[in-house]
Amino acid sequence: MALTVEQLYEVMAQLPDPLFVLSEDGYYIEYLGGIEQQSYQDGNPLVGKRLQDMLPADKAAWIMAQIALTLDSNQVQVVEYELAAAEVKDIDSEAGPQGMQRFEGKIAPLPSRYEGKRAVSWMTRNITRQHDLQRRLQVLSETDQLTGLHNRRYFFEHFPSLVAGHVTAGLIMLDIDHFKQINDRYGHQQGDGVLQAFCACVAAQLRRGDLFVRSGGEEFLLLLPQLQGDGLWQLAERIRGAVAAMVLDDKAPELHITVSMGTTEIQPGEEAGAVLARADEWLYRAKRAGRNQAAHCPAP
Repeated sequence: MALTVEQLYEVMAQLPDPLFVLSEDGYYIEYLGGIEQQSYQDGNPLVGKRLQDMLPADKAAWIMAQIALTLDSNQVQVVEYELAAAEVKDIDSEAGPQGMQRFEGKIAPLPSRYEGKRAVSWMTRNITRQHDLQRRLQVLSETDQLTGLHNRRYFFEHFPSLVAGHVTAGLIMLDIDHFKQINDRYGHQQGDGVLQAFCACVAAQLRRGDLFVRSGGEEFLLLLPQLQGDGLWQLAERIRGAVAAMVLDDKAPELHITVSMGTTEIQPGEEAGAVLARADEWLYRAKRAGRNQAAHCPAP
C-alpha cells in the first residue's frame, strides 16, 4: 500500500536528521526532520530566507559553491563542514548543541524546479562526537604516552609536509648512553622518570617549530627546519652539555646520563628513510668513539 502525500510528508517531518531544500540562488525552500534536539537546532525559521543573509559570508559562499557543483555535475556530493548555531541568524541558538559542530552533508540534485529555479536536497548529519573520537584516537596513535612526544609513526607520516617549503633542514638522532643499566640498577619506574627528565631537558633547548620524537626505547629524533652546518653542530653540543649536567635524583648523586648523537642535513626531496639511515650511521660512529658526543655527517 503506497503512502499518501500527507503520510509521506509526515514521515519526512519525523526524520532524526534535518533535510534542507535549497535553491540555486541560495534560498531555503523547505526544512524537514531534525527532531533529534540533542544534535540540532530547529531550522524552520530559515525557510523563505536567503542563506547569504543568515550565515557568515565565507560559509555562505562555500555552501553556494557546493550547490552549484551538485547541479552542474548532476551527481550526489558528500561533504564535511563545521558550523556553530551562534553563527546562524534567526534560529534559537541556545536550544540544541552548543559550540562548533561537525557535520556531514549529502547533497543531491532535485529533478523539479521551484518557481523556475533549480534546487538541491541537503541532508545533514551531526558527526561531532565521531569526529572528536577519531581525532583523539589519531592523537593517541601518534603520541608516546610516557613522554607526550610524537612517535615514529607521526614522524614518517608527516615528514614530507614538515620539510616542504624549507630550503634547509637538519636531523639529529639521539640515544641515551647505557640506559638499560639504569633500568637494571634503579628499576623501570626510575627509568621512566629519567626519560621524562631527559625529554624536558632537550625540549628546553629547542625552538618553536622543531619536532622532537621518541622513535623507540631510549632513542629520539629531532627534525630541525632551517638549521644546518654550524647551527646543527652547536645545537647538538648544547644538548649534550645540558644532558650531562642534569641532576636526576638528589638522593642518588651517582645517577646521571649522557647522550650520543648523529647529525645530518636533509636534502630537498629526500625521503625520510634515507635521512634516518644516514643519521643512524653517524650515531653509531659517536658510540664507537666513546659515547657522550655527537658525530656530524658532512654536507654533500
